[in-house]
Amino acid sequence: MGAVFRKHPKQAQPVPSAQVHTEHPAQGFDPRHLSKDLVVWCRADAGVETNGSTVSKWRDMSGRGHDFSQATASSQPTPKKAGLGGHPEIVWDDDRMTGSDLYAMLTDKGEWTIFVVMGEGWQDSSGGGSGASGSYSNSPNLLTANPSIGYIGICVLSANRGGFGGGIFNAGYKDSIPETAGKINQGEPAIFALYSDSGGIKTRQNGVDGTTAAAADLVSTATTLQIGDAADNNNADDYYDGPLSEAMIFNGVLTQNEFSIVESYLSDRYGIRVGH
Repeated sequence: MGAVFRKHPKQAQPVPSAQVHTEHPAQGFDPRHLSKDLVVWCRADAGVETNGSTVSKWRDMSGRGHDFSQATASSQPTPKKAGLGGHPEIVWDDDRMTGSDLYAMLTDKGEWTIFVVMGEGWQDSSGGGSGASGSYSNSPNLLTANPSIGYIGICVLSANRGGFGGGIFNAGYKDSIPETAGKINQGEPAIFALYSDSGGIKTRQNGVDGTTAAAADLVSTATTLQIGDAADNNNADDYYDGPLSEAMIFNGVLTQNEFSIVESYLSDRYGIRVGH
């Protein structure tokens, strides 16, 4: 079926200033008002602290204080004033930022939802990695949580796999990757969702469902969130190279209608085509 552009809802929703570290970035939409608690919300146009020309802290706009930071200047990503839709983005180039304990944020370890928005120009797995959960050799890691037994990961797939994949490791890899209809080419903008429910580990790329892996709960080693590289790796091919505009993590699985609402908002804001 042909892709369509969706429009985000227009309702005005005032936000108490005490709940955010800086001005509330959204206009007409607040993901903290959905059925599941928003525990991480980072946007490149708000809460970004710089160290000269690089980013030292990316503040969590959910109000829960789950910020990302990097003290080492050489490992800090770079802010870009005008990316997708004319909005700022943060560009990773062999960089890394560390966040909070994902496992501690989640009430049900088998029920969670993650959204990330990648801008133009990201690099695929030139080293040949094809894994979805980020544990495979040479798969650039975009977002991970302590890659040991029980970790969760979103990574860039090799060119023939068509974009991004994700999953967890828990007594075997539980990976989800794009189906044929949802594949994209290297460098194309993407709204990517990785989520888990009783039916399994699943992905959506630009509004199109990916494959489904077996259901599995995260275990207690899925702790420190990391953007840009797996927490225990320093291999050049493991780093994510490309822009990131926005990231959300929900404590639970959104409803089908809420997935559409979030994707509509992100599609409208960043000008990314989504469809089924």
